[in-house]
Amino acid sequence: MSLRDRFRGLMVGTAVGDALGRPVEGHPQVSQSYIDEIRADPRSMIYTDDTAMTIWLAESLLTADRFDGADMSMRFAEGYRSEPHRGYGANVIDVFSRVLRGFDWRETARSQFGGTGSYGNGAAMRVAPVALFAYPDIDTTIRLARQTAEVTHTHPVGVEGAVIQSVAAGHALREDFDSDVLLAALDDLVETQIFKSKLETLPKAVEMADDNYARLHLGNGVSAGNSVVTALYCFLASDGFEDAVIRAIRMGGDTDTIAAMAGALAGALYGGSAIPAVWRGVEGGERLVDLADAMFERLD
Repeated sequence: MSLRDRFRGLMVGTAVGDALGRPVEGHPQVSQSYIDEIRADPRSMIYTDDTAMTIWLAESLLTADRFDGADMSMRFAEGYRSEPHRGYGANVIDVFSRVLRGFDWRETARSQFGGTGSYGNGAAMRVAPVALFAYPDIDTTIRLARQTAEVTHTHPVGVEGAVIQSVAAGHALREDFDSDVLLAALDDLVETQIFKSKLETLPKAVEMADDNYARLHLGNGVSAGNSVVTALYCFLASDGFEDAVIRAIRMGGDTDTIAAMAGALAGALYGGSAIPAVWRGVEGGERLVDLADAMFERLD
């Protein structure tokens, strides 16, 4: 498996998890018949705002060759305006609307929720390309993850969720990936109490590989604190790309985002070639491969 293949796996894996999780988003339980269906013939694999914003984030980093908040926020806002059907939440729509009306991007996100900012998982769901852009520098990954998060999410939990996902992706890209090394790095990194608590629970959940236990103790909701570590569990408790994505969908709840994050991590570790052929026709697949290759070529 080549590093280029891992780069492609991260990008395409995001869209695959997103598209497969989309039809059952919000379901408390996902039927075995749906799992059987997507394994055999997933039919139309349409991505949501999770992948759309992943694409625009990657394109902004590549175009500017750095973090450019004004460029990124406008790409998000104009992307929403051109494709409002992708499933955006009401609060981030308000952020985009204010950007399109000329408000400073640095203030629009901070104004959410009475000035506390959003602690949703929207910054984490799209952040995986940061690990490609910064590879192999984890410190740069952390810095960029925080910056890209604050375009829409300024609450410490929302920001830290993006940091955790990006750092996990950076580790998964390594040929010598070691889950213990990753967990130790995250333990040293996190500051919010909710993530400290969830990461303390994670090793037991992974050891048990019990999805019901993980759902109860790690969550399956739309907040970063109730989904980011859940996606990490689905990745670490699984054996291969397909297993990680299916496990994430079985979690129920915010299935598209949890599966998108788990798919990014599994794709980074196992590579794009490990994605089942029946899933490779996901919407935007060629564009995602091109973006992954552009990120990879920056390493030369």
